[in-house]
Amino acid sequence: MKKNALALFKTGDILFWLALLSGAWFYQSIIASSNTADNVAVVEIAGEVEYRIDLKLDRQYELDEFSPPVKIAVRSGTLAIIANDCPQNICLKMGAISRPGQMIVCVPKKILIYIPAYHETGKSVKAITG
Repeated sequence: MKKNALALFKTGDILFWLALLSGAWFYQSIIASSNTADNVAVVEIAGEVEYRIDLKLDRQYELDEFSPPVKIAVRSGTLAIIANDCPQNICLKMGAISRPGQMIVCVPKKILIYIPAYHETGKSVKAITG
C-alpha cells in the first residue's frame, strides 16, 4: 500500500505552516529594518561628541581639529580611518566598522568612533556578563 504524500498533510496543516512562515518573515523584516534605520556613527574627541556621521552617504570627512587632519571614509555603509599621522597607526589597522557596538580608537589623539547600539532611543545596557 503506497500512500500519497499529500494525504499526510491536511488543509489546516498547510495553512498553519504558511501562517508560521509568513509571521517569521514579517518579524525578520521588522528586525532588519530597525537595525538599519539609525545608521549613524558617533565621533568623540577627548570625550566630547563632535560629529554624527550618516553611514548611508558615501563620502570622505576630515577632522580639522588635528594637523594634518585625520581622514575618515564612508563606503557602502562602512566607516574607516584612512589617513592619520599617529605613531603606530593602530586605528588604521582596526579596519572598517559597520555594525552597532563596533568602534575605532586612536589613543594618541583621543578619538573614539563608534556605532551606537541604541541610537536616540535612550536605552542603555543593564548588565554585561562574561
